[in-house]
Amino acid sequence: MTVNDSSPMKEKLAAAMRIMVNEGLIENSGHISARIPGTDHICILAHIHSEGHVLRDTTAADFHTVNLDGKVVEGERETVGEIYLHTEVYKVRSDVKSVLHAHPPVTIALSIAGTPVTGVYVASGGTVFGNGTPIYDSSTHINRPQDGKKLAQLLGDQMAIMMKGHGAVTVGASIEQACIVTLNLERSAKLMLMAASFGKVRPFLSDKELAESSRRWRGDSEESHQVFWAYWGGRLPK
Repeated sequence: MTVNDSSPMKEKLAAAMRIMVNEGLIENSGHISARIPGTDHICILAHIHSEGHVLRDTTAADFHTVNLDGKVVEGERETVGEIYLHTEVYKVRSDVKSVLHAHPPVTIALSIAGTPVTGVYVASGGTVFGNGTPIYDSSTHINRPQDGKKLAQLLGDQMAIMMKGHGAVTVGASIEQACIVTLNLERSAKLMLMAASFGKVRPFLSDKELAESSRRWRGDSEESHQVFWAYWGGRLPK
């Protein structure tokens, strides 16, 4: 794929943004990107707020192409301020094909309390959060390369990182997977909050079981993600 034939990718990225808004994980700020195969470029949501656009109406035309230094190489708009949140992850994670930054409210609440989201949700791949999602101990925007590097380093080989009082960053081997990980992160956070109202949240899978379940889901083919993608896409307003 080249920069010039990335339209299908942009359509899928736009659908992911609309799903995030529809599920209450993004209001009117947040962004998603995807690596353009065979290049050092990514498609990412451009800075559209100054034009009065709202994210619930995101379309493929709202995306442009930047390089891994954060410079626009295709498109006329400015890029998002937190571009380095994306580029610095791509630089150190060759397995990552998509990066999503959202503001899931219960996940944010747990981050404020210093409580990592864990793999309590065994359905749909929720075990990928293992024994605890890392928490980036700052609420500031990732507007500088050095901040993006710190976040990418803390993310390590995980699929999600919580940002204290701010939001979350998730990654995936596809746009669909990055989107599903975000949805599962928030669902896991909600389950933890609900369980805490009845008593102490206790692990119920052994480390071995948790690792095996996580490994299977992380290695699932893109086709298996389409089932979940179709479900969440089907919840969008017609």
